[in-house]
Amino acid sequence: MKKKLGIGIAILGLIVLYILSSLFIIGEPIDGNQLAYNISQNNSILELQVSAKEPAVALRGWKFKQEGKDLFISAKKVLVSFLFSSGEYQTSIDIDGIENIYLGGQMIWSNK
Repeated sequence: MKKKLGIGIAILGLIVLYILSSLFIIGEPIDGNQLAYNISQNNSILELQVSAKEPAVALRGWKFKQEGKDLFISAKKVLVSFLFSSGEYQTSIDIDGIENIYLGGQMIWSNK
């Protein structure tokens, strides 16, 4: 009986650990509609400031992928914790040779 109870508690612990890690560490991909952004351009440099619209959301794991003349920016959103606490991000992008920039699947800038 004690062995079954121990196994049940271990399984419950693993389930709780998985749920907490998906909320606070793994996260889910951002959607462009969940973000507020500000863009300023200085010659061939684009200054991008991004913040989460939702409260208690941190942004992490920023990735930039260029396909042809399009630049795709992605990240993950997680709940704020001691691991990830900022819902804001700022970067400079060299836009030489780039025609469109997408953030979370939404076009945010075009050179056309």
